[in-house]
Amino acid sequence: MDYWAYFILILAFLGLFGLIESLILFWSNWAGSESRRLRMRLQTISGELPQSATPRLKRGAYSTNPATDRFLKQIQQLDALDTLLRQANQPYLVVQVLGVMGGLGLAALVISLLAGAGFLTVLIAVAVSGAAPILVLRIIRTSRMKQIESQLPDALDLLGQAMRAGHAFSSALRTVGVEGPEPIATEFRTTSDEISFGSTVREGVLNLANRVDSMDMRYFALAVLIQSETGGNLSNLMIDLAKLIRERMKLRRTVKVLAAEGRLSGWILGLLPFGFAGLMTLVNPSYLSFFWIDPGGWPIVKLMAVLLLVGVIWIRSITNIRV
Repeated sequence: MDYWAYFILILAFLGLFGLIESLILFWSNWAGSESRRLRMRLQTISGELPQSATPRLKRGAYSTNPATDRFLKQIQQLDALDTLLRQANQPYLVVQVLGVMGGLGLAALVISLLAGAGFLTVLIAVAVSGAAPILVLRIIRTSRMKQIESQLPDALDLLGQAMRAGHAFSSALRTVGVEGPEPIATEFRTTSDEISFGSTVREGVLNLANRVDSMDMRYFALAVLIQSETGGNLSNLMIDLAKLIRERMKLRRTVKVLAAEGRLSGWILGLLPFGFAGLMTLVNPSYLSFFWIDPGGWPIVKLMAVLLLVGVIWIRSITNIRV
């Protein structure tokens, strides 16, 4: 029973840490001053379009069953899940992800009840297990967005050189989509196809900015939209923008190196209690039995878990420097 208590405690901590990390990432992406300013600029530019033509990610099927698909599309909260799947470039349907979430939550419920866990522990285990697919998709999406960000300067160089060679903007997008590396080639190829099949350049670029959750891609979209209104040499603009993005990436890496010591300290301080608990369990199993046997032990464990989470969030806020 002691090992089950350790397992549930570690699972609860990881779940709370992942939940708080997701909330921090969500807040930093959507409430950051730079992100908010760029979104307002994009909304201002796209506001000139009719309401029916406002760009948004086109929703695919949520289920292979038409009735289920219509029902799920009435739930607006599932649009975020569909967007997450598309940004992660996963072929799964929304109903499949919901089924996996429900299955994991049910399995966690059965295991927790068989282990004799309390109500709060059961609730945390079910919530963490059910949210696990979302966390995995977010990790995949974040990795893919980082790949696209790292490939964007080279793609803009190729785009600018293609236009210097005489290609139109849509044709230059197609060149990047054919000759560029994945995954950025897929996004530019999709934008080229949208423009070729009837969308305007404005709609295609705004859709690209909506699909790729990247600050640098928003800079690219703004540059193209402003140039389309004011005129100028777009090929030179793309090459200069590629240089600017490279300098931002270089500065970002420099800041990351300078903050590495603080992040390492955070990892050590966060994992130290668990390492100490595991070591003491091997050396003297009865030393920590107080926390599971005595009624006053669990409140102390909960207080320590809360203080540990506060410390982790504090250290992360100090070392997370936005560039």
